[in-house]
Amino acid sequence: MLPLLFLVLASRATAELCPYVFDNQSYSRSSILTIRGLPTNLVHNPHTGDILFTLIDLESLQNDEVQTKMDQYILKNGEPIKIDNVNGQAAAVDVMRNRIYIASDDGLNVLNKTNKANFISLKDEDIVQIYKPQNAMDVLYVVIFPENEVFTVNLKRNEKKKVDHVPCAFILAVDADENVFYECDSKYVKVLLKGFQEPIEFVGIAKDTARAITVDGSDRVILAANDGLYHLRPDSLIPRKLMNLDFVPSGIAVHNEDIYLAGIGMIYKYSPAECK
Repeated sequence: MLPLLFLVLASRATAELCPYVFDNQSYSRSSILTIRGLPTNLVHNPHTGDILFTLIDLESLQNDEVQTKMDQYILKNGEPIKIDNVNGQAAAVDVMRNRIYIASDDGLNVLNKTNKANFISLKDEDIVQIYKPQNAMDVLYVVIFPENEVFTVNLKRNEKKKVDHVPCAFILAVDADENVFYECDSKYVKVLLKGFQEPIEFVGIAKDTARAITVDGSDRVILAANDGLYHLRPDSLIPRKLMNLDFVPSGIAVHNEDIYLAGIGMIYKYSPAECK
């Protein structure tokens, strides 16, 4: 009876420690940052373990008469470090080159070793979103205000080109096959398959609930919506729900099996490490 009792007690302890379920696997949750404001545009740097994020001032966000105030940060060893020489609005990590791009209201920048942003391209462009496909060496995707149009930027030739058939994007991700996943005008999540002209709308996700999107190391596109996380596939109109959430997310990043989620005033880390 003793081995069985120990097994029962161990199972209960694990269930209490790991009450969260992602893709049928138990996860624990820990808070890695508490901060005043709304963290968004989360990106994980696998070379350093740092998290890059944009911090939005909530008072300015809720006031239509003033410009929304936002700052770019690096979360390093549990401490938020502000990138204070640029009006940063998003970041992207080039894993192959070990380079960090910062999108600002005055062009494209790259982060140097002292955590300062150095301008490199797209002067006078107000870049509000940025995405770096890991399989395309010299290509960045950028979203430019005020129309939120999507462009590709060839870093080698310093050229930008509009992505046809994507009217606008407020969240954006691109998989290894160059399928573009996006949400436009706070409506529905869509995918534009490479080589096609008509975007496909995913079903089952309520209007105005998509909050953030990312691509994991297995090339899975993961959407963070008001009620949970979904796997979006280019060959299916029906997303597969991976996880329920008890808060409204504002950002998502994934590294290996770990998931980073942001909401008002905090960033959480979900991990299965202690649940196995």
